[in-house]
Amino acid sequence: MPPMRHDRLVALALTGLALAAACGDTGAGGSPRVVITPILDSLFVGDTVVARTARYFDASGDSQATGPLRWFSSDPAVFRVDSVSGVIVGVARGAAVLSARANGITGTSLLVVSRVLDLSFLLDTIYLMVGDTFTVPVSVRDKNGSPPPVRFTPVTSAVVTVDSAGLITALQASTLVPFTAHADSVTATGAVQVVQLTDTVGGKGSFTVLGTVIHRARVITATFRVSVPVVVTGVAIENIVITLRDSVAAPRAAAIDSISLNEAGASADFVCRPKRAWAIWSVLSNPPLRGLSRQGGTIAITQVDTLANGLAVSGRFNFTGQRSDLYDDPLAGLPVRGTFVAPVIADSRQCR
Repeated sequence: MPPMRHDRLVALALTGLALAAACGDTGAGGSPRVVITPILDSLFVGDTVVARTARYFDASGDSQATGPLRWFSSDPAVFRVDSVSGVIVGVARGAAVLSARANGITGTSLLVVSRVLDLSFLLDTIYLMVGDTFTVPVSVRDKNGSPPPVRFTPVTSAVVTVDSAGLITALQASTLVPFTAHADSVTATGAVQVVQLTDTVGGKGSFTVLGTVIHRARVITATFRVSVPVVVTGVAIENIVITLRDSVAAPRAAAIDSISLNEAGASADFVCRPKRAWAIWSVLSNPPLRGLSRQGGTIAITQVDTLANGLAVSGRFNFTGQRSDLYDDPLAGLPVRGTFVAPVIADSRQCR
């Protein structure tokens, strides 16, 4: 894959972080806040929709009059909003933050704008080990009715193949290999890399939150705990952690269960002595933003290979991360998907 593609991935990752952080509560517990309903919304290019609902809560948590509301779009190239009436117009495919300000306090929600006919990969950067297979997940939306079928342009090479249904077969170690899908007149592009580790260092992975409209990231390490951090200038500004009850020595699949607010904020027991498998997506923001796994997720270790000084694993995962600041809101569940190839390394930190 050319360098321009790599730069675009980094830019989208940082943009996704900004959007995600902006959707957190604007004040700490006991502070006034503005809540926009729904907190996650979608529309098509060209749509005009009425103002969303905004409510103002005082420091005691009681609902009060908002007074005059002012509305803002973080990116008018994606959607415009009338600052007084709150009427929204979809402009171009993408995602942006809708803000409402009342009584000096700002609340936010996220709006995703789709094309009238829209095709996207739910995971568009994929890492596999030699021998792995993976079917690319896709999403098709058609404002005018039933969406057309999706067809992939077949790829046949010595390192990887992709069939017309999006089934990828990893054959040999490779750099990033592009692939393309079509639905009527629209296309989507992604890439797959076959990773072959030779020692217990390195590793690669990718994940998306809310599909590829929002986010992608890479670079990982793994033990019985799979960690997928996004590191910028030595600081992990975003991370996914998936913890299993047992170590991994052979291919296996496991259910990702839920983790509660109390468990996530308690002692190290939920890390050192987990009662069940769980996952957390977190963003280094102010205030911090976290997505706690709900029941129904899965992680699959597809291969375990022996290296010179240990093991390497490949796998994929998916779970719903419930935003901790909106733990009881069903619309605050964020779908998270990813793939990884990583060494299995010992964690030398002590558990007490």
